[in-house]
Amino acid sequence: MSIRHVNTAPQASDFTPLHEHQEQTPTTFFGAKPVTYASYSGVTLSAPVSQLQEDPVFAKFGTTTDGDDTLIKDVDIWVTSESLILFQTGPTPTGASINYPTIALHATMKWKSQIEALYMNLSLNDAESVNAEEDIQTLELTVLPPNYASSSDADSTCIKDVFAAMNTCADMHPDPNADDEGGDIDADLSAPGASGWVTVENMDQYVDEEGNFSGMVIGDELGPGAGTVRQRDDEGTNGTNGEDTKWSRTG
Repeated sequence: MSIRHVNTAPQASDFTPLHEHQEQTPTTFFGAKPVTYASYSGVTLSAPVSQLQEDPVFAKFGTTTDGDDTLIKDVDIWVTSESLILFQTGPTPTGASINYPTIALHATMKWKSQIEALYMNLSLNDAESVNAEEDIQTLELTVLPPNYASSSDADSTCIKDVFAAMNTCADMHPDPNADDEGGDIDADLSAPGASGWVTVENMDQYVDEEGNFSGMVIGDELGPGAGTVRQRDDEGTNGTNGEDTKWSRTG
């Protein structure tokens, strides 16, 4: 599932801190802990209540009402190399683990023209499985920084860090359907890394435990560049008779 229910609060020990990940060479690409790119506690989510009820995972979150706004308070946000995790610590602990291709859009914005915030648009169903555009279900989430209500100048560091981290992690998980509307796709584009970066976080998607690239051979043809032999440059031949030009050494 693109949005998975989480019933246990994530712990720092569940992940590898980014600074630690950058300072060492992984002993294995398989079964390693996901890397934490950003994490903050006490953020608030704003979302249309009608949209929240469309998804069984987000329907479990506790909400409050502030004027026309429906808010999900006391949320921990974890941006990891594996998924985006939103976990509400109270009144009933519950959370959601979101695959990055599910996040159709994320961008910074000014909430109520004052508060630095992060907007996300989540796809709740497969667009290819619906027959009409109006049947596509989405969830609009706005992430507000901790203590946003105490000052119109709430610290925006949280939002900037989360946005940058999501950019990095989303690049590791390109949407497999992103090129469907582009017509015929060259077979070479299915080679490892052709649709996105091959990194230590997603290496296990392309390489087996014996170090062999899965999908490296497309049909009976090798991937791009395999078996290429570089020919002698034409610039090194005589233009009139094709004989090799010999450069003599001068004293």
